[in-house]
Amino acid sequence: MKIFKKFIISYVGKLSKIRFISFSLLIPFLLGCLQKNENQYQFWTGYLSLQRAIQASTSNEVHLQALNGIANNLISKELKTNDEGNLYLTLSGIKQGISNWKIDWYGKNEKSNDYFAEIEFIPKNWDEKEIYSVERSVTHSLRGFKPSDFFRWLNGFILLANQHNEYYDFRNRSENLKFLCNTLTCQITETAEWQLLEFTLNETTKARYPGFYNRSGARLEKSKINVTIWDPSNPKYKLRIANQGRTLQFYLPVNPPKDIFLKPKEIRFLGDIEIKSFGITLNLHNLEYKLKADWKPNEDFLQGRFVRLGKKEISGRFLYFIPTGVLDFFIPGNLDEYLSDAMTLMVSGTQGKGGNQFQASIRYNEKTQTTTFKTYGEVMRKRFSLFGSEDSQKISQDFEFYAAWEAAMMKDLK
Repeated sequence: MKIFKKFIISYVGKLSKIRFISFSLLIPFLLGCLQKNENQYQFWTGYLSLQRAIQASTSNEVHLQALNGIANNLISKELKTNDEGNLYLTLSGIKQGISNWKIDWYGKNEKSNDYFAEIEFIPKNWDEKEIYSVERSVTHSLRGFKPSDFFRWLNGFILLANQHNEYYDFRNRSENLKFLCNTLTCQITETAEWQLLEFTLNETTKARYPGFYNRSGARLEKSKINVTIWDPSNPKYKLRIANQGRTLQFYLPVNPPKDIFLKPKEIRFLGDIEIKSFGITLNLHNLEYKLKADWKPNEDFLQGRFVRLGKKEISGRFLYFIPTGVLDFFIPGNLDEYLSDAMTLMVSGTQGKGGNQFQASIRYNEKTQTTTFKTYGEVMRKRFSLFGSEDSQKISQDFEFYAAWEAAMMKDLK
């Protein structure tokens, strides 16, 4: 659901509009908890109220995008400059009661903060091209949910899906799954190799949540993804995430070991992605990502980065009639070169630090939990997206669907 989307986005950092496809397809993995959990209920109550407070605190779209590391074309006019001459943004938050927050844009990093984010856009030159190195740090103090909790849930859910009677019983008990199956077409089928879960946007989705059906459904129609996920120490049993138009597909292994994803030390993601938009088709083959984990008694530590991109292909004509070689009016350089450069920045990088990467430290004991995310990436200073512009007004088309989904999840936790 949306909260897991935000959780993963915080870990991995913003990865261009390709991330929308990946995260949207990952969302249904958090279908609900296998049992009530007060700690997680408190965590998500605080986290969701924080996100709402941030959105309500400003109408400045540039600030909201910059908070997530996105180099909007207007950041040079909207952001402040630090002593080093770099554009930057800070945001602090203090929790007041159960679900209220005091939000301060350009607030200071103080011990009283329950949330603090700092983002710096450092101008660099790559040959004759202008880019930003983006360094982002976020710290928050919200107790009750950790990466190790998610992997325990995922491990349990894979085992549950292999027990059909238990799965259907869980589906009837889970408010989350009941919401999904009353809003989308959902089914589970078994093959020799897979337990296949499918969720399809349908006429009921359209009637109840037309904004979500039109916006997210259209993006799914424009994209095709096939991602394989596995633990290198146990490569026989893999997960797959894919879509066929507006149908999201989750392939879970048949008869897996009981600890398939219980405490993985490393997870690999290998994907093929296709995006069709504005008359252009972008294909990415064998895009590989590595996630490493270190599980300590009082700390979860994660590191992630791209490993390689096997092949990229760009074809078609922008808006169906303008050759890609004469797009200087729309974006810097021709479209083929621009997208190729964007992939190089995302996967390999140019400043000797590698491409987009992150690390997350979650330290906890009986009384406190402090989570720190640090991300690094490189982006073109002038931004172009095959999905078009993004702002809160467009994103709000999804609001009713995700708000209802989040409410169902909270019922499962409480």
